[in-house]
Amino acid sequence: MGVEKVFTKELIDLGYLQIGSLKLHLVITDVVVTTWVAMGVIIFLSYFLTRKLSVENPSLRQIIVETVIIAMAKQIRDFSQTPVFPFFSLIATMWIFVAFSNLIGMVPPFHTPTGNLSAVAGLSTITFFSIYYYGVKFHGIGYFKKFFQPNIILFPLNVIGEFGRIVSLTFRLFGNMLGWDLIIAMLVLLTGILVPVPMMLFNVVGDLIQAYLFGVLTLAYIVAGLKVEEIDKKLSGIKEDWYEI
Repeated sequence: MGVEKVFTKELIDLGYLQIGSLKLHLVITDVVVTTWVAMGVIIFLSYFLTRKLSVENPSLRQIIVETVIIAMAKQIRDFSQTPVFPFFSLIATMWIFVAFSNLIGMVPPFHTPTGNLSAVAGLSTITFFSIYYYGVKFHGIGYFKKFFQPNIILFPLNVIGEFGRIVSLTFRLFGNMLGWDLIIAMLVLLTGILVPVPMMLFNVVGDLIQAYLFGVLTLAYIVAGLKVEEIDKKLSGIKEDWYEI
C-alpha cells in the first residue's frame, strides 16, 4: 500500500453541469470506481451464495452465510431490544458494504472509499434520512414533535443537534479510515514489506470493527427516537424467531 492510495485521484473529467445558479463539476475518481467494484463484488457474491439453498441438506457455503446472517440479526435484536424485521435490511447492508469498502483498499490498486469524505458523507446521509423514515413509519407526523421538546425555545438547538450527530458519524469513520491508511503507508515506506505483513491481519480486524460500529451507531440513532412499545404493537402479528437457533 503506497502513500498515493490515501489521496483521491481524478480519472475522468466530465466537465461542468449548470443547474440554474448551481454549477456542478462532474468527475469520476478512483474512489468512485472502487465503490462500483465493491458494489459489483457484493452483488455477485449475494447471487452466488444464495444459489441452490437446501433445508434438508445445506452446504458448507449455506451454513456459513446463515451463521453470519443470524449473528447480525442477534446483534440488532440485542442492541435495539426491538423486532429485527424493520431494521435488518438497512443495518446488515451497512455492515456488509462498509466492511467491503474498508477491506478493498488492501488490494492494489484500489482506494479505500471510506477514507474519502464524500463517500462517507453519502453513507451518513442515508443514515440521516433513515432516522426520519422510521420515525414517521412508526409514530406518524407526530414524530417531529421531538424538535419542540422539552420547550419550543430549544427548537434551533434540537435541529443543530440532529445535524451534529450525522456530522460526527461522518468524520468518525472518515478520520479513522484515512488515518489508518496513512499509518500503513508510512510503515511500508519505513520498513519495506516485512513488518506490515502481520499488520495487515490487524488491519482486517480494525476494518471490520469500524464497519460494525458504523452500523451500530446508525441503529442507535434510529432507535433513539422510537418507542419500543409502539414497534412491538405494530409488528405483533409477525412471528420472528428464525434467528433463535
